[in-house]
This record gives sequence, C-alpha cells and structure tokens, in this order.
Amino acid sequence: MTRGIAKTQFNIRLDDELLGRYREYCERHGLDPAGQIVLFMKRVVEAEYDFQEKLWEALRATAD
Repeated sequence: MTRGIAKTQFNIRLDDELLGRYREYCERHGLDPAGQIVLFMKRVVEAEYDFQEKLWEALRATAD
C-alpha cells in the first residue's frame, strides 16, 4: 500500500474582518479558501528559489 504526500496542519491568527473579506472573495470567485493559501505559499517558495538562482547567475557572470 502506498502512502500519499505527508501533510501538516497550519494554524494562523487573522483579523476577523480580513478573514471574512477573504472568504467572501473566494466565494464570489468559486475558489477554495484553503487551496488558495496553499497555491500562494507554493508561489512564494518557487519565486524565492527562482530569485536565488538568478542571483547566483548574476554573481557568476560578474566573477568572469
């Protein structure tokens, strides 16, 4: 039997008004609120690694 991807619970504290507006936004656009947070987190991580790679490329280019 194969196991799925390991998951963890992520708890954050938000202002009630912000959370309410976020949920309304997701509902208006047919989005899953939790899924959108996960997608955002993935984008942040990917952008950081892209940035890091571009930084290394720039440093290599200036070292030549």
